[in-house]
Amino acid sequence: MTKLNPWQFLSTMREVSGLQHAAHILAFSGASRLNLENSMSPPIGLEAASEHAGGKALDEATRALLDLSPTERLTAIDELMASSHGRHDPWLLEAPAKRFAEIVDSVSSVRCSFEASLHTALLLAIRGKEVLFVSQNKDICDFAQSLAVLLECKLQVLCADPLARTDATNFEAEVAFPPFGSKPMNTGQIPRRTLAILDAEEGKKRLTEDVLALADALAQSTGQTILCVPDGLMYRGVGVEPLAREALVASGRLKGILAVPGGMIFPNTMVDTDVLVLAPSNMDCSKVRMLDLSHPSFSGRTVRGRPEILPGTSWVRFLDESAPIEEMFAKDVTLEEIKEKDFVLSINRYLLPPAAAALESFLERSRTIELQDAAELIRPLSLGKAEDGEFTIFEASPADVAQHGLLKKPHKTSTLERAQMRKARNQRLLPGDVILSVKGTIGTAGLVPADAPTGDEDGFWTAGQSFMILRPKHGGLSGEVLYEYLANPTVVEALRTLAGGSAIQSIAIKDLRAFRVPIPSDDDADHARRTFQLRQERHAQISEIMAAIEEDRTNSWPNRDLSLAKS
Repeated sequence: MTKLNPWQFLSTMREVSGLQHAAHILAFSGASRLNLENSMSPPIGLEAASEHAGGKALDEATRALLDLSPTERLTAIDELMASSHGRHDPWLLEAPAKRFAEIVDSVSSVRCSFEASLHTALLLAIRGKEVLFVSQNKDICDFAQSLAVLLECKLQVLCADPLARTDATNFEAEVAFPPFGSKPMNTGQIPRRTLAILDAEEGKKRLTEDVLALADALAQSTGQTILCVPDGLMYRGVGVEPLAREALVASGRLKGILAVPGGMIFPNTMVDTDVLVLAPSNMDCSKVRMLDLSHPSFSGRTVRGRPEILPGTSWVRFLDESAPIEEMFAKDVTLEEIKEKDFVLSINRYLLPPAAAALESFLERSRTIELQDAAELIRPLSLGKAEDGEFTIFEASPADVAQHGLLKKPHKTSTLERAQMRKARNQRLLPGDVILSVKGTIGTAGLVPADAPTGDEDGFWTAGQSFMILRPKHGGLSGEVLYEYLANPTVVEALRTLAGGSAIQSIAIKDLRAFRVPIPSDDDADHARRTFQLRQERHAQISEIMAAIEEDRTNSWPNRDLSLAKS
């Protein structure tokens, strides 16, 4: 009979009876052989599991597992979880779990909140820390207790809503990983002091567990706090998010922000993440250290393109205020700078990527105005559709912008009733308009050609909702000059740094209005217009040449006599 190794044993247990029961089986096996004090009885299914795995082989594999050190057992469990990761599995992989444990390693007691903090909690417990793991998921709590027995470590487990604060013990640090965008099950359990920070005591505001976790951290007198939140919470201007950010900055406790690319901490989501590091409440931080963990100094790409933590890298070292930093991936930002940017905490507003830095340098040497002063900004609205409408219009998408920059006749058609036409006319495209994609495919720019139809009743062009229509103001920049600037690759990259969003990226209208535009000299403006026209002529010549090439190919053997059209 083939002997099962510890990893095969774990895999067999998961296959036979599921993850939670497997943990029970492991814990029971470990307790009985190590004479640990516990009252756990073997779960239903142990005998069946033993028979399935082959009796003696299972017993030998169990002994082999118990021959490992507790740290090695945790590694075995982590490899099992990594090899069979489901979409909703809350298990944090070894590399990020260790980085978080290192940040709070200097304290002796830690509260770990929400399911995703379990791996970090176990790492800290193995190191002899006093650890409380809090989750309202009973299965995860049972799993945590079972693993603590198997790993021979002391771990307090509380099955409760972490935000309800039913535990009264004070801890020197807290590690909290609230589920992104999840609605709380019962806001009535949330302490009033937490809700007051968000001005949400009446219960009328939309709340999510991530923003509540931030308010909860500010409401506590605990020591250092590590809190993982989606990047959208750092810049959104609606709901309670702005209140939470302002309260965070006003507290003086914000010590650092680690900007993490999507997939590097939580492999099943590509949502960009921010790790907030809060100092103890008796400290006052005058500067915030911002660290970009997407930099090659910290992360690399896997075969599938997901960012991964580089072995041997340290996060905690760069959180030390005395540690030297490079402007390429880190910056100390004053609270005044944050206030000037309306309490937006997205790292790309402070730590400029190369494209944004190059544009900033160019603009500093130029006379500039804001985009809202260079052009009228028209935001397309949803027009609806009428199947038997008497009017037809054409709605542009980014795919309708040709390589040469001119907007082609849009492919999408919409039929409208007369009542809908009034709204449609308000966003009709006119020759010389520039359209700029600000949602989804960020930065695609196109110029509406001189021959675009402009009739009031039928057949005119409009823009889809992913675009912003920029209508140059009289006496200012021409459409060609504005297009030339916005279509520049460096400008496109800089525009993309303004975008945010969990699923679909978009640029906020206030950021677009304030985007700076250089005013060229008359000579530069004339040269830009001539260059644009010359490019159009050359593109037209290329199109003629390509059409002639295709015609020659079609009329030659075997294409002349062999085509689907003739069959």
